[in-house]
Amino acid sequence: MIRRAPSRRPTLLAVIATVPLCVGLTACQPAAVTFSDAGATVAPASSAAVSSAAPASSSAAASSSAASSSAPASSAPAGAGSVTVALTSPASLSGTASVAVGCVTGRVYRAHVASAVIRGDQLAFTVTVPGYRGPGSYPAVVSATLTQSSGRVTAVASAPQVPAVLTATGGSFTLSATGTAGRTLTGSLSWTCG
Repeated sequence: MIRRAPSRRPTLLAVIATVPLCVGLTACQPAAVTFSDAGATVAPASSAAVSSAAPASSSAAASSSAASSSAPASSAPAGAGSVTVALTSPASLSGTASVAVGCVTGRVYRAHVASAVIRGDQLAFTVTVPGYRGPGSYPAVVSATLTQSSGRVTAVASAPQVPAVLTATGGSFTLSATGTAGRTLTGSLSWTCG
């Protein structure tokens, strides 16, 4: 009489059930996303980092992949973007600048401009959209700093619920928020990732 160990069958079934998941993820490649003053940069992770991190992070990567399936993570290369500004306060300022615009999508969308100089005034901003599901309208958290050529600085830190429209290539928002020294930053900004 042959006796089978009851613990083997569930283990075997678990291995068979995970094989299709592993096969479906073979095209995934690890990458490192770095934010700097020039924008966001995506680079392949080194093979040494992959081999040492793979056992500890494989379940986290699988759950992250499953959780963000509605909006796959991606990034635009830095350096080919643009920013268009139409501000009415604290000063009138309008124009377009070709600048690095770092955009990273996934479960959270983030666009970052470290410095866009328009007519001598410098603008920096970050747009963050939690719960990103693809192009559409969202409430965003916006931080923006305008440094005028006169040296006057107006900074708005983390203005919540700013209406933003995100597209496949960038986005836009209209802001009216009180910043430093009680000055209001009012106007529209749009960007193209790159």
